[in-house]
Amino acid sequence: MSNKIQQDLIGYDEIIENSMRSVIYETLKKIEKNGLPGKHYFIVTFLTSYSGVVLSKVLKEKYPEEMTVAIQYQFKNLVVEHDNFKVSLSFAGKYERLTIPYKAITSFADPSINFALKFSINYADIEDIENGIFDDEKQANNINSKGKTEGADVDLSAKVISLDAFRKHKINSDNKDNDD
Repeated sequence: MSNKIQQDLIGYDEIIENSMRSVIYETLKKIEKNGLPGKHYFIVTFLTSYSGVVLSKVLKEKYPEEMTVAIQYQFKNLVVEHDNFKVSLSFAGKYERLTIPYKAITSFADPSINFALKFSINYADIEDIENGIFDDEKQANNINSKGKTEGADVDLSAKVISLDAFRKHKINSDNKDNDD
């Protein structure tokens, strides 16, 4: 049996990433309709230079790379769309309108129930974002020789359980009880 790692032709990284971002969409959709229930609130961190992010010039200058916002008491006009959400948040007593694409989000949490999603972006992606050349096609076509997506937003190592821990391992070449 070969120990060669096969290339992921299905695109599990992308499927998992889309599923995790779908959780954010579904959660915000419920809040859009019914408001925040109980003690729930959200902490959202996102890349401010990502394509499609809209925020005031003042906020962009103050947070040129990344910004963390709380959706709790002082928010209004939440509009949840398929690719992004829009919300007005209070900054120093003044409401600012933000548009945040789900793909710009690096983390999403509801601390009231200890729930969090974390997305990872590599340094090459950040550099491309800063240079204004980040796009979905670049990411979709950027697959390395081992079948892993380079520059994936999701760090799957934190979410994948290795089956190797459950398999019988051959201790030496003379072990005849190996079922591998």
